[in-house]
Amino acid sequence: MPKLRVLLVFLAISALCFIAYSNSLHNPFIWDDVGLIVRNPLIQDWHNWSKAFSSDLYVGTIASSNFYRPIQTLSLIWDYHFWQLNPYGYHLTNILLQILVSFSVFLFLRRIVGSVNISFLSAALFSVSPLNTEAVTYVSGRAEMLMGLFLISSLLLFIKAEDKRHKVKLIYLILSYAAFILALLSKELSLVFPLVILAYLFYYCSDKFKKPLGILKPVLPFIIIALSYIALRLTVFNFVTLRSPALTRYPLILRITVLPKVIFTYFKLLILPVGLHMSWELIRPTSFFGIFLFWFALGLICVACWRILFYKRNTKPLCFLLFWSLAFFLPQSGIFPINAFIAEHFIYLPSISFFILAAYLLRRYLRKELFIFSAVGIIVFYGLLTLSRNVEWQDPFVFYEKIIKFSPDSFQAHNNLGLEYEYRNMYQGAVFEYKRALEIKPDLIEARSNLANIYFKTGRFKDARREYNLVKKSAPLLKLGEIENNLGCIYEVEGFWGKALESYQLALKLDPKLNFTRFNIAKIYQAQGKLELSAQEIFNSLSDVKDWRERKNDYLTMLNKYLKSVKITGAVTFYNDLGIEFAKQSLFQAAVVSFKRSLELEPRYADACFNLGLAYWNLGLKREAIFAFKAALRINPNHLKAKGFLSEVIYPVRGNTSKKAASNRGLQKKTLK
Repeated sequence: MPKLRVLLVFLAISALCFIAYSNSLHNPFIWDDVGLIVRNPLIQDWHNWSKAFSSDLYVGTIASSNFYRPIQTLSLIWDYHFWQLNPYGYHLTNILLQILVSFSVFLFLRRIVGSVNISFLSAALFSVSPLNTEAVTYVSGRAEMLMGLFLISSLLLFIKAEDKRHKVKLIYLILSYAAFILALLSKELSLVFPLVILAYLFYYCSDKFKKPLGILKPVLPFIIIALSYIALRLTVFNFVTLRSPALTRYPLILRITVLPKVIFTYFKLLILPVGLHMSWELIRPTSFFGIFLFWFALGLICVACWRILFYKRNTKPLCFLLFWSLAFFLPQSGIFPINAFIAEHFIYLPSISFFILAAYLLRRYLRKELFIFSAVGIIVFYGLLTLSRNVEWQDPFVFYEKIIKFSPDSFQAHNNLGLEYEYRNMYQGAVFEYKRALEIKPDLIEARSNLANIYFKTGRFKDARREYNLVKKSAPLLKLGEIENNLGCIYEVEGFWGKALESYQLALKLDPKLNFTRFNIAKIYQAQGKLELSAQEIFNSLSDVKDWRERKNDYLTMLNKYLKSVKITGAVTFYNDLGIEFAKQSLFQAAVVSFKRSLELEPRYADACFNLGLAYWNLGLKREAIFAFKAALRINPNHLKAKGFLSEVIYPVRGNTSKKAASNRGLQKKTLK
């Protein structure tokens, strides 16, 4: 295929993706985005990249999980480094990933079916399908795209290796194995990929292997990698989670019984993708006739798949693509105890087979002119539905209320709607939604913790203490420190400083990395007149300053003097003001850490962003400084000092002399606020 034609296909797919998802760029963080991005300290420092390989995906949430997806975490670290908490950049990354996956789908299908037109139409339908909004529009759904990109790349590299010899073949194989490993580190479903490789060899290369076991030799490295991954997940990376998957409460026989219903629901959504939402409820058969009908339908499906896979071997693309869809669908069909019977992102990869079938039928039974007209019509129809679906993700209230309309017992939707009410200080609505979530699922630790936080904010300390103690009973060990810190806050506000200190000290024993617990202790010590102890705790809360140990005495002396002149109140303003004090004494490393502490608690604090930029600038870290100034302007477009520094110092207008720029730079340094 000419390179120019390949380039045109890539540009066409890129255009389709950008048009279909353009109105998602300004969408807010939603659903799991809060836990994975907004409240995830792991992604907020790129130096934490190695921790992504030793932590579960939801390490920033109170419930945690047993999902091990370090590639997804690394992608979020990358986004945060450039965009911080501006959703635009995260959505842009998702769109770019969808372009890459869609183009790889084209290359994959062209290799399998041979037809450029059919492959392009299939990839185009895949690129704009509204069913994929759960993977593309939803930032946290990018695991599907990462897995898809690496798996398809691995397969294409493996196929390419079959045509090569000696060293070149080895290089392609090594790259294929590496891509498979990256896919495993993106999403657990990748474990089925060795079966896909085996199916490809069975249908396309069986003539190369005279002995029955000879076909296993090429797939053996993939099997070894998969088994090694399983061993690591069962031992080193077997994380503790509070909740078992939702379908564990259903017996296997029932999960198999409803399989036809699941299949027909997906077919309906693929053909007419309307009424989409995040939390699907499945109506199960209850009568004898209904159960019999479901089993009869299941039998017909199994017979049809068996005949195609083993008696239609001459139709290689049909057999392989059917196997492809089954391999990626069955583990997520509800047969295995996962989190849901139906979720739109479950068929991200299986849907490829449906789109190639649709494209093939259109091309086979329609004249060329009618084929082009129909293809364009379907792409436009899908694109409009996707644009419409993106709008639903723009308003969290509309988004969650639609889910509750279709699935009233979605405890996650009620809990997340409560978070939206809380974010807008509509505490009564938040309490109602948290309680509703707990009625549906009494062991939902996130909702109970959120309810406790609301009670604390509204001064209902007795209720807050009761809820925190309930959370404490079921929280994982790694999160007990945070809960004990919250209990200490209640005691402190109530005036029981002794009990508060006991809770804070216990919190630090459970989790020594709780810097803001040290701040809370320092606040009590200052109120008690113990300034040296207070200064020591503030010093300990800044332990990631580079010269922390070497200049300990200097820092303690400075902090002791500073605490005599100020009264500790809120942590956000305290660390910002402390950073200013550090900057005045040219301790810019400490100033950077102090401003970051402030932003950890209030990421939308424009002045702290600006001050952080000035500290970076004085350290000679210009790129970091520019990013911080721009972050301040994203939060507050009218931040005059950030505007002035960017326009007069970093990007001076024509005629602005270096002397004037230097003068302005000095002025900003002296007036940190």
